Amino acid sequence: MKKDMYLKIRKPSLRYDYFLFFDTPEYLADQLFIKQMVRVWFDQEYAKEGSPFLAILCHVKKKDSAKFLAALDALKNKMILCGYPEYEAEVQKMMRHLEEAKGDAHINENDTSRETKQAGTTEISCG
Repeated sequence: MKKDMYLKIRKPSLRYDYFLFFDTPEYLADQLFIKQMVRVWFDQEYAKEGSPFLAILCHVKKKDSAKFLAALDALKNKMILCGYPEYEAEVQKMMRHLEEAKGDAHINENDTSRETKQAGTTEISCG
């Protein structure tokens, strides 16, 4: 599956890999995970008003990451068969939005640290 259809989240762990992927409220990916015999721990899910897709945060054992990604690869075809032909385009659109938000967060983080340094250099007099 193309990297722009899911997001691997960097989180320090010796046992697990963390991912964000997109599914439907019917959880079409679940059957694919069962078929691949991969156990997935679902951490959180998010829904955008007006979108038929959910953003799902999960983690899998590192040894099962390849099976998990194979299931996500099959998910794209299953979405088309189950009446979601816009899945790929919508997911790519949401991923671009996430990347833009991530870039904005870095800019705001840098601005905040600059303001903190400036605020920290002011002298305080007591008396």
